[in-house]
Amino acid sequence: MPRLLWLLPLGFFFLNPTFACGPADAEYQYGAQEMRAAVEGTWSFAFTPTDGPPTQVTVRIEQSATAPASMARASGHAFVRAAQACGTRTLVKTAGACSDITQMPLAVTYVSGDSGFSTAPLAGVFNIYSTVFIAGDMQLKVGSYQISSQVNADGSLGDSRLGPGTPGTVTVTRP
Repeated sequence: MPRLLWLLPLGFFFLNPTFACGPADAEYQYGAQEMRAAVEGTWSFAFTPTDGPPTQVTVRIEQSATAPASMARASGHAFVRAAQACGTRTLVKTAGACSDITQMPLAVTYVSGDSGFSTAPLAGVFNIYSTVFIAGDMQLKVGSYQISSQVNADGSLGDSRLGPGTPGTVTVTRP
């Protein structure tokens, strides 16, 4: 009988192969409340293009209920994929590993500054690429500018830069 005890764990594994792999879902250590606390509020952007006069705009950023349509295509590069029935294909065999990504669509509204931004397209998305919120990547479309800013969990700013194809610099502040 003792010689057959090794069959018990083996049989259990075959009945439930996920038992040895741990929990099926990622265990996130943050939620929408922590993400909103980091990004919601008033933001100011000072743009210094290489071929024009500097300009400034202040906007209000809040969580959006849906991904804004203007973020689906920003100068030909997708920030957030349009919500429709889509397929996915992989040209390289996957390694079976997963990426834990949380996306929060952002509503961006004009507050003050250059009046040209009052009617310009404003949208954004906040991404965290982990189950632990240390820092995230905020992608914004402010008029013709694409902005990428690192936002830390405490709401402080990391690196900010203009997107590809947008010559110049951006300075981001939270008044």
